[in-house]
Amino acid sequence: APDWATIRAAAGVDSDDDTTTGYIVGFQHNSTGVNWVNLNRSIFLFDTSDLTADAVISAAVMSIASLQRANAAAATNPDINIYSSNPASNTALAAGDFDSLGTTKFCDTAITYANWTPGGTYHDWTFNAAGKAAISKTSITKLGAKDYTSDAGGVDPGNGAPYSESYLIGYLADYTGTTYDPRLVVTYTLGGTTLNPTLLLMGVG
Repeated sequence: APDWATIRAAAGVDSDDDTTTGYIVGFQHNSTGVNWVNLNRSIFLFDTSDLTADAVISAAVMSIASLQRANAAAATNPDINIYSSNPASNTALAAGDFDSLGTTKFCDTAITYANWTPGGTYHDWTFNAAGKAAISKTSITKLGAKDYTSDAGGVDPGNGAPYSESYLIGYLADYTGTTYDPRLVVTYTLGGTTLNPTLLLMGVG
């Protein structure tokens, strides 16, 4: 089983494109509790083409509804921030998309393990300048979620119990109905006029 640096740099070996809830971030130990067998990242796709090319974006907030949390695999609690992603498709995910996530954070403050309140609570990331610049005005905005400290930051999360998992689970776009859909709210201007925030609900986890 790989060490932490190896599993972070690895190509993807699996994807889940139609689950209703899932690991927004997570990692799993092998039988020794020292090395790793799984590292989870997630990708979200939003159709933002209605903004049009001349839109000036002044604010953007991405939100994910939480479901569960657990930390048995590591000494460091999992946490989440938002980054770029670049899956090959605009409508589906594949194993090879695992390493398409970027390293520039799109929000200045990650959501911590303690704040990932279970039970359908929405958690918000207010985008910084890099995040707002990454929103496509004419096509699909592709965003990714990674563990902020251990995955994006490269800090080995430390040893846990054999076969144990650490994770933050949330609702994905394939969940029945729209009550818990991932969402992206963009505030923008056209021709000097501020429009109502546009709520974009087409997310693929």
